[in-house]
Amino acid sequence: MRWQHPNPFILKHTVLEKEIDHLNHVNNKIYLEWMEHISWQHSLSVGIDAEKIKSLGKIMVIARHEMNYHAECYLDENLHIGTWVTRPLSPKKRERLYQVTRERDGKTVFTAKTLWVCINLTDHKPTPIPQALITPYQTQI
Repeated sequence: MRWQHPNPFILKHTVLEKEIDHLNHVNNKIYLEWMEHISWQHSLSVGIDAEKIKSLGKIMVIARHEMNYHAECYLDENLHIGTWVTRPLSPKKRERLYQVTRERDGKTVFTAKTLWVCINLTDHKPTPIPQALITPYQTQI
């Protein structure tokens, strides 16, 4: 598999029947579910969980998604879903990128990026990203 990043966080996934639509391939909305799932799994893997977020009083929220579908995926196909974060784009923003590849041929079937904004949990206003939400990912940037 050819990854667009040298060190992505990767989950393996086999396409389930409930993810298939009336065209007999993975429904477009499922990719968004995969993005959300892998984002949380990646965060948990570096020690960022709900308790950490609560203690900081800050959380990263989605401002924008860009999703690109390159090929179809079908029932029982084995996939590798990868993600990584970029360096902060500004004191309050950063991007997370995603790539899904098919195991059988290594083809990239989906890419995406999400713009995240840090907000304060009390007033929901943008705030600078605390170092505790940056440092855990630094070995992967």
